[in-house]
Amino acid sequence: MKRRLPPRRERGYAMVAVVAGIGVMAAIAAGAASFTAMRLDTLEAETTQARLAAAADAGIEIALANLTRQSLGRRWSIDGRTYEASFNAVPVAIRIEDEAGKIMINRIDGENIGWLMTALGLPPSQIESLRDAFDDWIDEDEEARANGAETDYYLPRGYAAHNAPPVSVEELGDIRGFTPALVERIARIATVEIKGGAFDKRYADPLAIQIMNDGDPDSPEVIQRKREVAGQRPALAINEPDDWRGRVVTIIAVAQGAGGAQARRRVVVELTGKPRSPYVLRWGV
Repeated sequence: MKRRLPPRRERGYAMVAVVAGIGVMAAIAAGAASFTAMRLDTLEAETTQARLAAAADAGIEIALANLTRQSLGRRWSIDGRTYEASFNAVPVAIRIEDEAGKIMINRIDGENIGWLMTALGLPPSQIESLRDAFDDWIDEDEEARANGAETDYYLPRGYAAHNAPPVSVEELGDIRGFTPALVERIARIATVEIKGGAFDKRYADPLAIQIMNDGDPDSPEVIQRKREVAGQRPALAINEPDDWRGRVVTIIAVAQGAGGAQARRRVVVELTGKPRSPYVLRWGV
């Protein structure tokens, strides 16, 4: 007995349903594959970032180990030069800066800010505005200078003029005209007073010395430090244990990955000179 086929129209409907079902299943499979690929990419990125973060953390530890060696002559310099290291095949650039060799922004006024901005190459009109805005920020009155800003300018932004010296370099970002990019440039050579010590030019950035010398780029101290930084003459080494004791330094470690990916760590530590606790963490991020 022959099997009776359904009418041609019904067979066509069935074929359409099968094809549609295959299409739905293919779409589901494609979606699942896409999700899996995206998840794998995410996991790979997370793994890469974790490796970079671990390398940056290791860079800080490497710097601390080299700053607290028993032999003073083998300790790393604190004059801002870059040291190259690696952790798990990840390259890490490490820089150590002497906080005493930085401009203490809680001790300066708009005139010093003007010298600093001139040294950074900013145009005169912008320098004038930044100088006035800084002076208005730190003075105790509410009378804005010609190119400055007082509390009435800042209130719509949710805060008031400080009317006192900055308590951190980051606070500069709250002042009118001080963009994040500008604050980042200033942070390389600026700090706030930590222990009441005087400016120490021995390991300072030449630019910081220039600002502290009334903005003179041709002073003997500036020229000498430029030669030391360029390797034309040896920098002064710290050979006395008392010079290390109580010294505050910034350590910056940057782990570099492929495609521009990186992880950055910045800590400020005080070196104690004590064998069992050679440093104290003051700030870190």
